[in-house]
Amino acid sequence: METQPAEDTVMEIYVTKWALTKGIVKVGAQYASEDRKSISFRLFFDDLGKIFTLPEYAHSGEWFHSLEEARAQAEKMRAKEIAMHRQTIEELKARKIPVITASKGMKGRGGMARIREELLS
Repeated sequence: METQPAEDTVMEIYVTKWALTKGIVKVGAQYASEDRKSISFRLFFDDLGKIFTLPEYAHSGEWFHSLEEARAQAEKMRAKEIAMHRQTIEELKARKIPVITASKGMKGRGGMARIREELLS
């Protein structure tokens, strides 16, 4: 039977919630919930000579005990992001570009609203 760390024990974990923008973050963390699905940790920043901390949280699926698990999750995230962009690219390729004629000579607020509606619909 695997023993679990106590609630207040600091564990070394790998956070993947920023894997595609900043990378996998290795931090010391503690459980933040009784079900042990959420963790809390502090990020340290050095800005203009000042060192301060910000409390952060990660939930199940955003953090892992091993680097291998974290890397596997980051690869899943990467594949999902690539697939999303492929779909967007295909939609852009297939989209027909219409020519919209804004009616001339429309006076007053109603005319401007109609031109705007033609462009935005």
